Amino acid sequence: MWTPPGTFRSMRLRVSPLLIAAFALSCTLPQPAPLPPNTFAFGVFGDGPYEPWESMRFRRVIADANRTPLEWFLHIGDIMWYPCSDEEYRNRLAALNTIEHPVIYTPGDNEWADCFERIAGGYRPLDRLDQLRRTFFAQPGTSIGARRMTVESQAADSTFGTFVENVRWRRGGLLFATVHQVGLVNNTERFRGRTAADDAEQAARMAAALAWLEDAFRIARTDSMHGVVIAFHANPNLERGPDHIPGHEPFVDKIETLAKGFAGQVLLIHGDSHEQRVDQPLRDRSTGAPLTTVTRLETFGSPDIGWVRVVVDSVAGRIVAMEPRLMPRWLLW
Repeated sequence: MWTPPGTFRSMRLRVSPLLIAAFALSCTLPQPAPLPPNTFAFGVFGDGPYEPWESMRFRRVIADANRTPLEWFLHIGDIMWYPCSDEEYRNRLAALNTIEHPVIYTPGDNEWADCFERIAGGYRPLDRLDQLRRTFFAQPGTSIGARRMTVESQAADSTFGTFVENVRWRRGGLLFATVHQVGLVNNTERFRGRTAADDAEQAARMAAALAWLEDAFRIARTDSMHGVVIAFHANPNLERGPDHIPGHEPFVDKIETLAKGFAGQVLLIHGDSHEQRVDQPLRDRSTGAPLTTVTRLETFGSPDIGWVRVVVDSVAGRIVAMEPRLMPRWLLW
């Protein structure tokens, strides 16, 4: 059927605002089920948004999280792809601060360790790490987000005064902690201009990570806590598969040792490989048997933009549900 010129434009102008609102509502995910008595929930997101069209879906993630009762919203790193500019840091911080819950953020490789790449701006990674800390951790011991939460920063210990990003807190019989471990190879990649200072950074950050893990499990044992939740960016090869990933072995070994000496539940939350999953990949090196007290939650990653609601029984001190909430790829507003 032939349509006279200009008809489409006039039709768009006459679309009812109510119809637009109804269509937008139909694109929204169903409201999460009400929380059972004596439970609380928190959100997990990571590895995005990278592309402009993913930013549109990230705004839907924020809207979805803002209408959901959450104690905090955890971003496990890779807040962007490129560029690694101060302006981009400020833009991403502004977006995270529109989340109406406390936001706990642990860095990924995209925002500093990989910034030597030309597409990212050809920066020195250590310079970017310093700026990242100044931007996102300007108030050590305090979360970001529209509603702030007090946390304990590793920087309170003068031995690890640089590591403002490693934090911990308690809730519902569980100890929560973030540890700065980044994918791909945890800042061990060789690049033009790499110096001894880059090697020293990686070694110091690993030492801080191992000490922070030790402290978390020590506190959990001493205080008879039910579980430990550790969040970090990197997929550190928990399966110890044939694909060798340098830069993470001491971290995985330490988690195994500490988990075997702890009677409670251990949840490891990470991103990096962009595959939403819940499994039990860690095995005892001596027997090959799965460590059934250790569960891994990996959240979505680009091009999938979504988050996971984690529900905790605050009386029993255990995680009772992990609910993925994926934004459809065709969703552009």
